[in-house]
Amino acid sequence: MQPAEMRTARPVVVLDVLGTLVDQAGSLRRQVADATGSGADAAADVVGRWLDHVAAQERAIIAGRRPFAPSHELDREALDTLVRERMLPPDAATTLADAAERLEPWPDTVAGVDRLAADVTVLGLSNASRRTLAGLGANAGLRWHRVLSAEDAATYKPASGIYELALRSAPATSGTPVMVAAHAWDLRGAAAAGLRTAYVPRPDGDAPGPDDAFDLYATDLQDLHAQLLNVGAGTL
Repeated sequence: MQPAEMRTARPVVVLDVLGTLVDQAGSLRRQVADATGSGADAAADVVGRWLDHVAAQERAIIAGRRPFAPSHELDREALDTLVRERMLPPDAATTLADAAERLEPWPDTVAGVDRLAADVTVLGLSNASRRTLAGLGANAGLRWHRVLSAEDAATYKPASGIYELALRSAPATSGTPVMVAAHAWDLRGAAAAGLRTAYVPRPDGDAPGPDDAFDLYATDLQDLHAQLLNVGAGTL
């Protein structure tokens, strides 16, 4: 066996989950339509209000205006608000309480994560709670080596603490982790915390602006894998 100092460390890739590995907004729209029997436009209005509520509460937590609460509790708050506003019937809200655990992966996700995991250490890093991630990983067939939740950092992206959690979780000899996301705001936060960055486009994502300069731009997870092997994740 090689001495520890002589072994070649596996690079670390940190994958955003919601929107990057799974179709969050589209999956929720479909689940709302199924639970309520409503049309696509009405379902989209419900999901837009739902995600806006969650995002506002995450910002309040980052700013210290309210104590930390995990994502499944924020989802429940949003659903209760929608019931009070008569945008959702109570029985539909009950059905949708664990909807985030049933989000559908993008077509390239499962094979792409498997391909990456064969050559690099794969960490998931998500604003989703531990409970949500456990159900989501099982239902979507995601095989990361470790998954980190905002619940572990008691804050939400893009606060620096959650990215620092990923840095602390990477093996010491693996080099600087590469954060992969479909959201430019997420990658900006990761870069500010000291991670390398890779953008993968997804519908409903947040495209890079003219002033963004991420380390890699990939068309999908297969292309990301090829680029990482070509340049060497530790030498970006």
